[in-house]
Amino acid sequence: MTIMHEEGIVLGFDLDGVIIDHTQNKMLIASRYGIELSPKDTHAEHMGTHFTPELYRVIKSQLYDSTALALEAPLMAGAFATLAKLREQGIPYFLVSLQKNPMHAAHLLEERGLWGTYFTPENTLFARNADEKHALAAQIGVTHFIDDEPNILDVMISIPNRILFDARGLFPEKTDYCHVESWSELAETLGMANR
Repeated sequence: MTIMHEEGIVLGFDLDGVIIDHTQNKMLIASRYGIELSPKDTHAEHMGTHFTPELYRVIKSQLYDSTALALEAPLMAGAFATLAKLREQGIPYFLVSLQKNPMHAAHLLEERGLWGTYFTPENTLFARNADEKHALAAQIGVTHFIDDEPNILDVMISIPNRILFDARGLFPEKTDYCHVESWSELAETLGMANR
């Protein structure tokens, strides 16, 4: 199903779980505390259930602050190529991400070769909560928002096209929006596959 039309398209992307893949880091850090997680257990909406709130805060700090391990988190497969294609085709896009410390996120984007070329201060916005994320996306005119968390997409009611990046097929019951499991499927959904 193609949902993109040439006129007036503005894409919005979440960072963690859409552009950056923290799966292996989450599994590694959890194992240091004696907890073995499967890739499915690492999703943001599930992972916290495996730890006490205090320990989960410590783990998230190790995952998202500018630690050596955090900065090793790879891009999701296909992200770089699709972002390059969007840029090449002049399709506007923004990063709109929940971040407690935006400097760490920018540092990670720089480490992955995205900062300065694909993301800049002009197309990168950080929010403190889901409502603010929705407000920012609406304010800049996002028409298609891609996020890996259904609870975020549920809040973004004024965005016409909400796309769940569900890499592991964890949310089949969420039928209010389009689902994709990969960047190649996202490119196809956006009508970019053969451009």
